[in-house]
Amino acid sequence: MSFGSATGQGVRGPEDARRSGAAKEARGSLAGPVPSIRYTARAAPAMERRANLMTLAAMIPTGLLLLALVGGAGVFAADGARVIAFPYPMDYGEGPLLAQTRALGHRENIYRADLTSPPYTISNYPPLYPLVLSPVARLVGPAFWYGRLLSWLSIAAAATLIALIVHALTGDRLAAVIGGLTLLAFPPASYWAGLYRVDAFALALSLSGLYLCVRRPDARWTVPLAALLLTAAIFTRQSYGLAAPLAAAAWLLAGGRGRRALALLALVAALGGALFGGLEWLTRGGFSFNIVTANLNAYQAGSLERYLADVWALMPIALTAAGLFLLVAGALRVPSWRLVGPYLIGAALSGLTIGKVGSNVNYLLELGAAVALALGALLAWLGPRRAVTTAVSLLLALDVALMVLASPYRAVTHARLGQLADARRLEGLVGEAGGIVLADEDMGLLARAGLPIFFQPFEMTQLARAGRWDQRPLLGDIERQAFAAILIYAIPEVPLHRDRWTDEMLQAIERRYVVSERVGQTLVFRPRRGG
Repeated sequence: MSFGSATGQGVRGPEDARRSGAAKEARGSLAGPVPSIRYTARAAPAMERRANLMTLAAMIPTGLLLLALVGGAGVFAADGARVIAFPYPMDYGEGPLLAQTRALGHRENIYRADLTSPPYTISNYPPLYPLVLSPVARLVGPAFWYGRLLSWLSIAAAATLIALIVHALTGDRLAAVIGGLTLLAFPPASYWAGLYRVDAFALALSLSGLYLCVRRPDARWTVPLAALLLTAAIFTRQSYGLAAPLAAAAWLLAGGRGRRALALLALVAALGGALFGGLEWLTRGGFSFNIVTANLNAYQAGSLERYLADVWALMPIALTAAGLFLLVAGALRVPSWRLVGPYLIGAALSGLTIGKVGSNVNYLLELGAAVALALGALLAWLGPRRAVTTAVSLLLALDVALMVLASPYRAVTHARLGQLADARRLEGLVGEAGGIVLADEDMGLLARAGLPIFFQPFEMTQLARAGRWDQRPLLGDIERQAFAAILIYAIPEVPLHRDRWTDEMLQAIERRYVVSERVGQTLVFRPRRGG
């Protein structure tokens, strides 16, 4: 057999003998190069070690990036636990939402169209978030912890969904983990996660609908279920009606599923329209007045510039990388861009509304999710390009460390957590007032005590300045000293009270009330003796 020598059975026949001799002669003629073969054999381990070192060197930046992101997740968890356990208000907007939760639990209308009589309050958002929490409020009473817990879990769920979306788009597990953890390190998301506010829940709902469209685009139940989730996000916070529905439809359309994309948008529009019409009818026009008219605040370009400058200072590399992915990956037709690109564009457009008077970093939450998606998709796309991936990972690791360590929002959180004694003192003042108390930043103390909120300063002030609410009845109450106490949060360097109270209100308070004490940053006004 021709393979006999290979099996060690010896040479057979004259032909095999001649072949064997020829082979020996050939081996003799190759005697010179043999040492080079032995040299190559000795060099192989060295070459392997060098390749391993190069691989290890390439992995170090990625390891540093993961280490920074895990550190950010640890900070997210630690700060979230402290905020959830803190019993007093952490933010101006928590009090009204807690009051709305309690009102919905008692089947009360939170969208009043007629504000000619008290209470002078506004419900800025659709009802889903307080509605979900209202059964808990009925069971355990008014408290901030359950709303904060829902928000914190929602951000954690949003991070998980980002990872799942990146993995479904790219199949890259490492890039998926990096994308998900990036949201937890994003300073506005980490800060807002622990608050009794609607935004985190809306983000989780919208990303759930988006993930369904990516993971199961052809399943029969995908379009109706995704439409339901996207609509739920919109009826948690109305600004979530742009980025996620746009991205979901664009993804389906780019995959040759035009009919499903149209069906998704049509179903979201139909569900949203039906809910809007029903709530508008039930509240006799109060729903649109509260969530639309009362939200049309003045726009300040300077405010937009300040917020964008703050975010840019914290994460310039991440924003640059996301922008480059948006431009370059789209031009090169990278498959993941078909979802990430539209979502990033929609989130950026929604984020521009942060320039409205009274806006806060919650307007950037969806943009943070879009940046996280873009970074995950970018790293997956760059994966085979080892040198570029190494450089990008190293720069992002430095950027994430800056986000976590230099975030000014963490300083705000820790400052409020350090005001426990002041909050207790103010709670005591509210309980001992013996009458109606007005408050701005500390309005949550009223809701926590189960007391009605008589007046929401910021919202009503903006309506008064826009000519949509007559403040004269309230001014008359101030002049008559109808309030047992008025709590005004006043920081000389940041005059928030000028946005929260009209000049006429402040002048009437100064005439008819006197500062009895200062508790932290809060001035406590009591009726002036002798009128």
